[in-house]
Amino acid sequence: MPNQRTPLYHGRIVDLGLEKVTLPNGRQISLEIVRHPGGAVVAAIDDKHQICLLRQYRHAAGGFIWEVPAGKLDPGEAPFTAAQRELEEEAGVLASHWRELGAIYSTPGFCDEILHLYLAQQLTFTSSAPQPEEYLEVHWLPLTQALKWAYSGQIKDAKTLVILFRAAGVLDLL
Repeated sequence: MPNQRTPLYHGRIVDLGLEKVTLPNGRQISLEIVRHPGGAVVAAIDDKHQICLLRQYRHAAGGFIWEVPAGKLDPGEAPFTAAQRELEEEAGVLASHWRELGAIYSTPGFCDEILHLYLAQQLTFTSSAPQPEEYLEVHWLPLTQALKWAYSGQIKDAKTLVILFRAAGVLDLL
């Protein structure tokens, strides 16, 4: 039986609805579900094994947090294209070598957002052009330091935590 959806709110980023679903055990319940177009996440690592981290203001998180460049997919946009766009917009970086690092669900308890993870290397620096709603600082630090921040809890952003460890794993740094 297909799910029934009652729209509650549709904005530029999310589409919230109340969905009547049947669980695998046959029980029927209503869930508030956010439909999201997905996003792309980039671990940009230079030839000195420094990673690009953004110190970005996030109102929902109560202030500044550390993140890697990332952003939402535009309508019809491929994840890899979004990754390239976000890296240039937020960090002012182009990359000539890319590697897919898989995908993750950001918050599967209430949202269908899938984040596509990429490692970007062989970097060229250009100028950044963040969106008007973005307030961020670009920082470069050793990947080993970023991993220490991840272990200590200084980095709290889930997508950043996952991509740090996946990038370190493929680069044989773990």
